[in-house]
Amino acid sequence: MATKSNSKNKKGLLLIIAVVLVIVIAAVVIGLYFGAPEIFEKGLNFITGNGDPSTPDSGGSGEGLPPVVITEGELQIHMIDVGQGDCILILFPDGKEMLIDCANYNNSGDIMEEALAYIDTYVTDGQIDYLMLTHCDSDHVYFMDEVLAEYDVDNIYMPNVMASHASVAEANLDDEKLAWFTDPDDVDTKCYADFFIAALTEPEANIRLNIGDFTLEGEGWQIDFFCYDQEDWDDTRLNNAEAKNAISPIGILFYNGKKVVLTGDSNEINEPKFIAKAKAKYRVETLDCDVLKVGHHGSATSSTESFLNFIKVEDCFISCNADGNTFKHPRQATLDRFIARGVMIYRTDLMGNIVISIKDTEISFITEKEATQEQAQVGADKVADAA
Repeated sequence: MATKSNSKNKKGLLLIIAVVLVIVIAAVVIGLYFGAPEIFEKGLNFITGNGDPSTPDSGGSGEGLPPVVITEGELQIHMIDVGQGDCILILFPDGKEMLIDCANYNNSGDIMEEALAYIDTYVTDGQIDYLMLTHCDSDHVYFMDEVLAEYDVDNIYMPNVMASHASVAEANLDDEKLAWFTDPDDVDTKCYADFFIAALTEPEANIRLNIGDFTLEGEGWQIDFFCYDQEDWDDTRLNNAEAKNAISPIGILFYNGKKVVLTGDSNEINEPKFIAKAKAKYRVETLDCDVLKVGHHGSATSSTESFLNFIKVEDCFISCNADGNTFKHPRQATLDRFIARGVMIYRTDLMGNIVISIKDTEISFITEKEATQEQAQVGADKVADAA
């Protein structure tokens, strides 16, 4: 009888221990999910296999990164993987949102649906506070009319460029609004016209053209945007790709003592203008920043030596698809400029969706997939030349 009693006691003790272990593990998982989401995401990616660097996503926004919980006092910047293109969603700590560009070079319907679904995960009230189109190229504008159709947008920032496609005349737009656009050049693509019409007919939206510098600010955050002045617009002919890219505003986002540089497709034409303006505004010779959104997908004519010498960053992130563009972006010469400065490189074509989190005084990166710096430091042109 004593033997049976001891056996039962042992079984009961083992059951209690098992229950305690389950409770402790559950508490740890919940604690990581809410307190350290970057660790939770990395662990989840490891379990699901999404961290495998041997399987880079070459086409666009993936589904391997579960929603990243935004905590109180946190600012997040989401570089959504749209393949060769740009789409950046900023979630501010006061509950406001900003979308900068939304497109893919190949106008892929699948990638559009994935990008819109990604945005919808975080923008749950059907309303976006700020929407900016940096310039008129298709890989930045293609899906912007879809965004305006899906969401109520309060404030729209757009190029000082008239759309001249035949569909604009058919839309019977407000003549007073059309008179806002002063640049002598125009763009006749259908994708820009679709956005142009959607923007000018967005109900109750405030529209501001990207002329002259301006600042957006909320509770604890601020973005200074440096744009072409009116005389720059008057003097610039949009008759080549570099000129069209150079109308992109350059923004400096400030939060909790950190600075993130946002660039669109800025290049060697407008980077010097930005440097001169920023030196005068902040009264500095160099601006100690933290993160750079690399201009023009890492093209050779962007992120110049003088630009990088001025902003001095520790990390950079690039929206690109090395396997899916004929421009060979990102270029090795550009990546070498970051390598020489010891800058960490994050790329959507290798890492999928990328989330930058600023909380307290810390910056962390959460990526859909893992890749080494050795992989991130190899340019598309170098790969092509070796093939």
